[in-house]
Amino acid sequence: MPGTTPNAKVMQFGVFEVHLQTGELRKSGLRIKLQEQPFQILALLLERPGEVITREELRQRLWPADTFVDFDHSLNSAIKKLRQALGDDSDSPRFVETLPRRGYRLVVPVTGGVPSSEQLAEELSSTGPKTRGRPTYYGLVILGAVIVTVGALALWETVFRTPSAPKVLRFAQLTNDGQAKTGPMATDGSRIYFSEVLPGPRNLIVQVSVTGGEAVPLSVRLKQPSVLDLSGEGTELLLANDEGNGLSSLWMQPVAGGSPRRVGTVLAHDARFGADGTGIIYGKGHDVYSVSRDGSSPRKLLTVDGNPHYFRFSPNGRVFRFSQFDSQVDSMEIMEAAADGTRLHKMFSGYGGTWTSEGRFFIFETRPSRRFDLWALPEDRRFHWWKRDDKPIQLTAGPLNFEDPLPSKHGKQIFAIGDSHRAEVIRYDSRSGQFVPYLSGISAEGLAFTRDGQWVTYTAYPDGTLWRSKVDGREQLQLTFPPMRALLPRWSPDGKQIAFNASVPDATWNVYLVSSEGGTPQRILHSEQSQMDANWSPDGNSLVFGTFSVPNMPIYTIELQSKRVSTLPGSTGLFSPRWSPDGRYIAAIRTEPPRRLMIFDFETQKWTEAFGPEVGYPWWSREGKYIYFQAIGNPAQVAHDRIVRLRLSDRKIENIVDVKDVGRMTTGTIVEWFGLAPDDSPLFARDIGTAEIYALDVQWP
Repeated sequence: MPGTTPNAKVMQFGVFEVHLQTGELRKSGLRIKLQEQPFQILALLLERPGEVITREELRQRLWPADTFVDFDHSLNSAIKKLRQALGDDSDSPRFVETLPRRGYRLVVPVTGGVPSSEQLAEELSSTGPKTRGRPTYYGLVILGAVIVTVGALALWETVFRTPSAPKVLRFAQLTNDGQAKTGPMATDGSRIYFSEVLPGPRNLIVQVSVTGGEAVPLSVRLKQPSVLDLSGEGTELLLANDEGNGLSSLWMQPVAGGSPRRVGTVLAHDARFGADGTGIIYGKGHDVYSVSRDGSSPRKLLTVDGNPHYFRFSPNGRVFRFSQFDSQVDSMEIMEAAADGTRLHKMFSGYGGTWTSEGRFFIFETRPSRRFDLWALPEDRRFHWWKRDDKPIQLTAGPLNFEDPLPSKHGKQIFAIGDSHRAEVIRYDSRSGQFVPYLSGISAEGLAFTRDGQWVTYTAYPDGTLWRSKVDGREQLQLTFPPMRALLPRWSPDGKQIAFNASVPDATWNVYLVSSEGGTPQRILHSEQSQMDANWSPDGNSLVFGTFSVPNMPIYTIELQSKRVSTLPGSTGLFSPRWSPDGRYIAAIRTEPPRRLMIFDFETQKWTEAFGPEVGYPWWSREGKYIYFQAIGNPAQVAHDRIVRLRLSDRKIENIVDVKDVGRMTTGTIVEWFGLAPDDSPLFARDIGTAEIYALDVQWP
């Protein structure tokens, strides 16, 4: 058996040592027999731990082109022998992972480049006394030199050497119930708590083991609850209960069961336990507050431009971070402030996020090309005078979206909701009472039709590109391309142009026109003010439009030839305008809750309230006798959303269909989309995507 030379490089993983120079594999100090080719494969895997070593690389290294062998058989045999030596399993690999048709990857941390314990023993023994009279302090000097060398190497590895990047090694699906899931999630180390949304909509609080299995609902005596946080001791959930108007009451729910306890009279759009667990931090409007667990002693911490949410405290409790969404430019930012609300500043673009338990990394999500990926920001500085390198490291890159990251208690995994977005356009057939597929299975939303009903325009979901085609799918043409994102297209009365809303990176939503035969989209107004939801006048000479989620703004009309813009009288605080087919009326919705349906009469120059309290997506019927719209239920009463129509002549309301009967959740880019087919039958974008919880195994540096 070859001996170990003093300068042999030793690589270590788990209980194994690999002596590269002598070609030896040892387990807990004992030599393991391993043939040459399996050993060469192991050596190559050790050179690049965590990386995929392709089959072609292995062929070139082990079997040159002039070597005549059955490569596949030889490689598979060598890998099998390597696994036998390591006691590994191809189905549940602990060391060597197979990537079918691609190659292999070492999935355990590797250390190396330092002398092994065996080498140190040999070196120390060689420095022992050779004669009785030699002073022993020479051996002590040499021993000290070895200790200093090893210490210097360790110092270099842990302090000065740039650490390797964290990597996701694999992921495992934990749930499989097919229901829509929303974050944030919380864990006590053995279970994960999260929210599910069922058609209606109806919310459930659900738990699943951190190792996967059946998702079990908790019994919660609230109408529309959702998970916000879990107490540090793991005994109480902080829940939100949707009260309508975009706000929720806060409740403390014992995990073991029982009645929830309300947090004072607090209303918020998001909340989380404070740094020490005795209080709660929450957002309402543009403000961030702190309050005790019983709702007493409220205190405003800060005010921001957007709506603050997704609060997270650092492990040491000194700072907290949160997200704010700017709907005008469709951007997301992560902000940071001291625990008392001072030193507020922007960190970087992104959403959500939380620290790992020891605080070394901040895990958050981004949205490149409309897909959500997870990133890790290194946080630890080895000395206070070091400047932190604020360069996030990408952890995931599809094909699934990964959202709402939650590090595990032991720190080796990240739990996240993995989803894929896809919609199926369906039409409600009132004669049969059934929902039937529409538009040949294309994943789309925002359908609009020419007056003759022969052509359709729509935006692809979720990528937001604009298309037009015949209603039977023929003569399909793409009209816009990334990074432009289109929404809510409308045909001109003559069918020659399409008006639509669009956003480009770091810009507000604006109205564009494009020829139905293709070409470069033209922006109608060069203004930084948001322009949204454009609709044509019956003569095709003007457009009417509003703004997006901007309070106290009016509705405008623009004459396309002269570009003259006018304000619609009395329209302040209204949005989503729709011109009636005969040109006499404009229907619109209040911007601020309650979002009631309003109708403007050009003859009387007055607005009247037509329906309340909450409506969405008004549509004029083909002949203009009815207005169809979503009647949004009161979440506190679990009243289901409905599609209704208002007869203009006598203002009578008629129920058309209950949205919960769609069978799955409806979806859309901003809110759940609803439209009308050429025969006035309701259209929906039914969610046929997936949303399950995954555990991502991470190799941390």
